Amino acid sequence: VTQAVLWTNEEILRSGPPWAQTAMQQYRDTILDPDFPCYFGTKAEEQGHMRFGLVPTERDLPSLAEALQTFAEFSGEHPKRRHVFIALFDRTGHTYEEDAQYFWQVLQWLHEHDPQPWPAGIPSSTDSPEWEFCFAGDPMFAFPCIPAYQHRRSRRMGEHFLMCFQPRRIFFGVDRGDPGGERIREDIYARVEDWDAVPPHPQLVDLAYGDPTMREWRQYALPDQNTRLLEQCPLHTNGKVPR
Repeated sequence: VTQAVLWTNEEILRSGPPWAQTAMQQYRDTILDPDFPCYFGTKAEEQGHMRFGLVPTERDLPSLAEALQTFAEFSGEHPKRRHVFIALFDRTGHTYEEDAQYFWQVLQWLHEHDPQPWPAGIPSSTDSPEWEFCFAGDPMFAFPCIPAYQHRRSRRMGEHFLMCFQPRRIFFGVDRGDPGGERIREDIYARVEDWDAVPPHPQLVDLAYGDPTMREWRQYALPDQNTRLLEQCPLHTNGKVPR
């Protein structure tokens, strides 16, 4: 069973299992490309602000939960650093549909095994424009990196399945209400258009977190083509209420 620790990129490359070393190298080859759309992610990787968890099998989900909880505490102690948690899975060779379904299954498992009550200030209903995934009391944006993506290349980080968790606090300076936030968003969208083989999804491109017509979960597992997004969230929130 994987130790419930936060790995750094150097630790994985030096002493991680072979599959994780391969996944890490492919991830770094992608995110360190000068043309990668999210230059915040590139900079965070260069500065060593990313933290990682390893998930060899489904039996290791308890270790994933412990690592994510440890990360939430670690990140909360450094609110001005753009720390991101990335779970590397020893999982390859699946279709987009299989990996998207697996993403929601893992998110559901994490939700059901959340060690903390649902945080105050975040609606517990996925049908609220201000809902987002929370774990260990920490609101965070979650999304999968799926190897089967052919067109949405900005969500593909190599041959292994990954899950990324970005605490809401790291988006300082990027939200529309921040000075220069809209310009930064437009710049990243332009870089995505150059990198991906499909334009940003038309149902999402003009929306921001908290927009009345926005549903945060629709941005999580984006389709490879710009097909219509799901109407119902696959995640069941099980009646969790703010403490």
